[in-house]
Amino acid sequence: MKYIPLAEQDKAEILKQIGVSDVEQLFASIPKNLRVDSNLDYPKAQSEMEIRRTFDKLESLSPRPDISFAGCGIYQHDLPAIIPNIQGRAEFATAYTPYQPEISQGLLQCIFEFQTLACQLTETELSNASLYDGATSLGEAVLMALRIQKKNEGKILTTGALHPHYEQVLNTYCSAFADKMELLELNGDRLDLVKLKKKLESERIDILVTQSPNIFGCIEDYEEIGKLLKTHPNTLWVTSTMEPLVWGLLKGPGAFGAHIVTAEGQSFGNAAYLGGSSYGFFCTKNEFIRNLPGRLVGETLDEESKRAFTLTFATREQFIRRGRATSNICTNNNLNMLAGLIHLCSLGKNGIREMATQNLSKTEYLKSKLPSECLMSSPTFNEFTIETKMPAATLVERSSSQNWICGVDLGRFKSEWKHKLLIHISELHTKEQIDQLASFLLKEVA
Repeated sequence: MKYIPLAEQDKAEILKQIGVSDVEQLFASIPKNLRVDSNLDYPKAQSEMEIRRTFDKLESLSPRPDISFAGCGIYQHDLPAIIPNIQGRAEFATAYTPYQPEISQGLLQCIFEFQTLACQLTETELSNASLYDGATSLGEAVLMALRIQKKNEGKILTTGALHPHYEQVLNTYCSAFADKMELLELNGDRLDLVKLKKKLESERIDILVTQSPNIFGCIEDYEEIGKLLKTHPNTLWVTSTMEPLVWGLLKGPGAFGAHIVTAEGQSFGNAAYLGGSSYGFFCTKNEFIRNLPGRLVGETLDEESKRAFTLTFATREQFIRRGRATSNICTNNNLNMLAGLIHLCSLGKNGIREMATQNLSKTEYLKSKLPSECLMSSPTFNEFTIETKMPAATLVERSSSQNWICGVDLGRFKSEWKHKLLIHISELHTKEQIDQLASFLLKEVA
């Protein structure tokens, strides 16, 4: 139904059914001084051409920066033209959930292939069809870990180097368990493994939450954390990653024993989009399949013994009793996930490694240009933090006045970080642009 007119006869029937004589009586409970008694001051209607001209004018008021070195959870990467070309096909460009496998084999196979690639990247056994983004994936992961633990008598230990936005989402998800959550102090720019060991030995820790690369861009020592947790098998390890491209060079968290692996998927296939929308990776071990949130696509044989795909698990509130549902998230970000799948397939294993290598080498090139005393000591991937003499916000403002962005001021999250500037380098940045940034920083920082 595209348009249903409301004739006077229709209006009279509605009022009669409600039990009032006219519209005035219907709204009698609203004081007259609160009602608008004249036409709203809307601008007159515009043609499509006029609307386009209006928005072009608005866009010109905030011009796009020539160069951006801002990351902090959302990253700009080269996106091949094949992505929108395939993603925009009518068979894929839909928000419809593939409940009817007999007419959705193409989309279901895409989800299945994404699950396969997600498991290969994270080195885990099981992946769902994706979630909203990295932060909600982390929140769902901790709730899943709480379900697995059942008694929930121990603490939820989180790293102090968790991205503050992720921390806020996690605190919202786990508000009912706020008394069990504890922040573990850092040793400089990474998790303090000595304090972690003491905590594990002296207290019951149900869940450990880590993020690598962390808010400072530093790589956590997952090998050592994995060794520690092997001696404490009752602790579930939940990991988060803002930049999954790091798995092009490093082992996935599953290789070190992580129980639940989550990540922000935006880097694969999706532009920055002013911060979203995106999709989230959610991977785990086969033994936890009954606690998996979201949906899972499986492979089977149809009645003609042909390969077929269908929704295997979808334990959400709409399908089963609320008390047995694993999540109240009622969908996944299929279209964004599809863009990620296309990107991963177009790159291939060697392409992902090459892209990751470029990110790392260009980042290390910039670091080599800067004085060591302003750099953090831990290894990084394609993002790192420098200590600034003046507030980092001042540096960002100065670069913005020249129509480029030198990084992200971490002081926007916590006042004690106001002299920390987070810089992101990707394959998109040229040597000339990186040299320009180095020259700017040397003048302002050294």
